[in-house]
Amino acid sequence: MRIGVVAGGWWQAACGALGYEAVDLPAATSAGGNPYSADVSARLGLGNELGRRLGEERLGRVLDNGGAGLAFVREDGTGAGSVKLAHEHAGALLCSHFIDPLVTAFQGMPWPVVWQCLHSRHWVKAVWDRAQALELARFGIPQVLHLPMAAPDRAYSSEPVDAARCRPVVSFVGGQNTTYFAAQNRVPTQHLLAGVLAQAVRGDLPDVSFYDIYHELYQLGEPIRGADDMETQVRKTLAYYNAKLFFNAGLCIRNRDRFVIFLQRQLGDAFELIGKHWDTMYGLPTVAPLPTSDAYFDHLRHSAININLVNGNAETGLNMRHFEITATGGFMLCYDQPELADCFEVAKECEVFRNERELLEKIRYYLAHPEERAAIAYAGQQRTLRDHLYSRRLATLLKQLDAAEPPAAAATETPSGVPAVARA
Repeated sequence: MRIGVVAGGWWQAACGALGYEAVDLPAATSAGGNPYSADVSARLGLGNELGRRLGEERLGRVLDNGGAGLAFVREDGTGAGSVKLAHEHAGALLCSHFIDPLVTAFQGMPWPVVWQCLHSRHWVKAVWDRAQALELARFGIPQVLHLPMAAPDRAYSSEPVDAARCRPVVSFVGGQNTTYFAAQNRVPTQHLLAGVLAQAVRGDLPDVSFYDIYHELYQLGEPIRGADDMETQVRKTLAYYNAKLFFNAGLCIRNRDRFVIFLQRQLGDAFELIGKHWDTMYGLPTVAPLPTSDAYFDHLRHSAININLVNGNAETGLNMRHFEITATGGFMLCYDQPELADCFEVAKECEVFRNERELLEKIRYYLAHPEERAAIAYAGQQRTLRDHLYSRRLATLLKQLDAAEPPAAAATETPSGVPAVARA
């Protein structure tokens, strides 16, 4: 099988691991090189080339990360004709794996354009976070799948780690990701209520999603209804995502930042913080990011305790580091996320904490019990190498795409309104 892969990445290695040929395809990018910032003009510029490659290579399946392969093509090639999605025009099925929220992945696109494109039945949206996948489905978006992140396919040493050779440190690798609470920011108070209510409710009912709180418990906005026209849908969803910004920023504090600050205060030099912006945001001493992938994976394997904290973009899902730490054979101590038990057996393949007191107790315990720590790390590695490489996700995804693929007649379907907005 030959599969189009936009901008390489882990899908290329996953294809190779399964014996499939990955055909490298270009992505739309912004002037700064960030695919999340690609605008309509950039995606129009990509469209003709992408459509030509899809036709020449006879590719029926295209994979990308974060919608980087979404492009537009003018049917008559003159610059004045109607606009279609490039993959639909070529008769291909595009599958985008989202490891960030949609509003993050399409920063350079007007929301009305994004929303209209999402209704394409020839575009499969594979979302890493179950709550956000359900959110899109409840908004009426077709072809939504839940697909967790994974570890990249690469050569991992599968020998048990010698606990005596591990660096006796507690390490966290990751950047500080929200400036929402920076002193210079001024947030309109009307944008705060939904987030405050959601955090309060989830303190007692952690399984309730932001969507449920916003639309059902407190009825802060009207859900999309079947009779709503596209303009009304855009208005409702934009209001929803604007209201959700404070909730996501609060999750950054709840799930991530608070524990980094706590560990630095409690452990001092025994806590190694590797990542950007912690110094400028909170005044915390940091170490520069690791220079290469090999250095990064070696660091995870040989640190006594790897703390893993999910940022505010995820409600229920896991980040890639859950799988990277365990794939290397490193010991992972992570904040308890709702989807964690779907992927790992807690206390046997990883360890969890739920508050500051438990975090400190687990750190002290596992530093004092290196053999038990090593056994958990080894079991976690066996689980990830068996179940949680991107090649495993790809095998699952291809089966889902077989079921999700629309009939061939839908291949030239165009989301309503895209031509006019794109021309503007």
